Amino acid sequence: MKKKWMRLMTILLLTTLWQSVAVAQTKIAVITDTHVMAPDLLVNDGTAWQNKLASDRKLLDYSQRIFDYLVDKFKSGEDKPDLLLLTGDLTKDGELLSHQYVAGRLKELKAAGVKVYVIPGNHDIDNSSAESYNGATTTKVESVTSEGFASLYADYGYSNTTRDPNSLSYAAEPVEGLVLIGIDSHTGALPSGTLDWVCKQAQKAYNEGKQVIAMMHHPLFPHILGADMYVSSATVADYATVRNSLADAGVRVVLSGHFHTSDIAKDWNADLTKEIYDVNTGSTISYPCDYRVMTLSADMQTLDIKTGSVTSLPEDDSFSEKAKERLKASMTKIAKAKIEQKIGTSPLVATIVNGFADLTAQIFIVHAEGDEPEYESKVDEIRKNDYFGLFATFGYGNNIESVLQDKSNYGVEGRENRTADRSLNIPMPDLTESLTLAADGWSTYCSDRRLDLTKTEGIKGYIVESITTDAVQLKEVSIVPAETGFIVNGTEGATVKFNATDKDPDDVSGNLLKGVLEATQAPADAYVLSTQSGTGFYPVSTDVTLPAHKAYLAIPSGGSVRKIVMPSDSQTAAISEQRTSKAGAAFYTLQGVRVAKVSKGVYVKNGKLIIIK
Repeated sequence: MKKKWMRLMTILLLTTLWQSVAVAQTKIAVITDTHVMAPDLLVNDGTAWQNKLASDRKLLDYSQRIFDYLVDKFKSGEDKPDLLLLTGDLTKDGELLSHQYVAGRLKELKAAGVKVYVIPGNHDIDNSSAESYNGATTTKVESVTSEGFASLYADYGYSNTTRDPNSLSYAAEPVEGLVLIGIDSHTGALPSGTLDWVCKQAQKAYNEGKQVIAMMHHPLFPHILGADMYVSSATVADYATVRNSLADAGVRVVLSGHFHTSDIAKDWNADLTKEIYDVNTGSTISYPCDYRVMTLSADMQTLDIKTGSVTSLPEDDSFSEKAKERLKASMTKIAKAKIEQKIGTSPLVATIVNGFADLTAQIFIVHAEGDEPEYESKVDEIRKNDYFGLFATFGYGNNIESVLQDKSNYGVEGRENRTADRSLNIPMPDLTESLTLAADGWSTYCSDRRLDLTKTEGIKGYIVESITTDAVQLKEVSIVPAETGFIVNGTEGATVKFNATDKDPDDVSGNLLKGVLEATQAPADAYVLSTQSGTGFYPVSTDVTLPAHKAYLAIPSGGSVRKIVMPSDSQTAAISEQRTSKAGAAFYTLQGVRVAKVSKGVYVKNGKLIIIK
């Protein structure tokens, strides 16, 4: 009986531990380019609607069904995420009815406990193509303005968040310690002032020790050479400036859409010192109809990305095959038109045009499907095609190699990169700061961020509250303001890490330590922490450079203080003075009074604490 009871308790304990780990992680679903068309916009099927479908590579006739399928999928069960992010082009062409339909379904997710955040795409606002279809005719319908978008999606990013005054960008903290920045690129470019605003939000998050994930509709940078051959405005305008600025501000991950393929690419800032990933997700209504499910680890140090696809729909098990055929037909048509512009349309070249267009469509589908295990075998088959050599002949050789080798910045030294597209674990920035304590366990520190010392085990922090000829009075601190010098005590030689915080700081108004953020020449009155003759503060000459992120005491020159001894078991540190008497034999009280005979207590001798028991 006792063994059964122990087994039961073990199972319950393990279950509890597993649940606590599961809850601590954050599950994030991402969908984009849903292009939902409200059912009421198709008044009657006819030539107008059929012509629209024939001219568009998107599965507009499936848009509502796929969106409904994913909403229902995410509402409950093991597929339910903590957050759902939609990175633009929510609607077919910005129709008010379509936006109302999307917002109505999102309300169900909110009621189910899923936090939802959206950002507009180039189809969503002030779109002149907003129309309904009735037989052979089309009729203009009301489109949503920027103000209307923010109002409709008030619960999904546009209320109780920090808003950019220049755009529909915002910053939110959906999970404690995670800041989500929605960047408005719906015009194809960031409005004036928006990039600076975004970078300030990212910097603020860093200063508070929080991770950042950004999302915007347009890709941050090209994933393949010549991406604009396939999609106009393939990236956000002036992408190099945006990329450099976001990376410099500490943004590691940007979620995007627009290109209708699931591809992850890595790039760097201007001097290649900070990396940044653009996680581009394919459209839900363009084969292979992808979505992402990401897991942010409990310590927020890794973002694990998995990709799912809508392969079947209720009462339509063959949906995926239909979607693939539709994409192939569409891309063949686009490629045929482009090559005919180069070599004409005569019957003599018709076979070449058709064969080349068919091959181009195959290549695009391989790119859309991403780097699943059979990717290399598909590429090998493509290279054997009789028409493959024409890409170089027509001037597209490097473009196609970029696609087939899945390399962004193809041929660019220092930037060329291949990154897994459908399953990837991205290391998030380490937001902690490290300090290696001196051999005696004492060191000084100064940060440009507010630090929470309670999150670092095995240390205590102090400021210097007062200095007299008798003693240095220390005050213990827990939340240290930015740009504040303080003393750290812990295990000798240990490396400790500090966490930034947005908690209210301790009062350090009387602190006599001076912190430096950059290497600084020592002033004339500087005393630094050292083990010169026992742990204490010692004067340094003005030709000494104080290291960055350290602190010193400023003691007027000519004073009697020469060394400050730091005890490990008291908040009062004794000071040895320059005396005319023989210092080696004298005992002093902590108040600086010399005694001829000692009894039990604490004394100072030769500048060190002596405990008589």
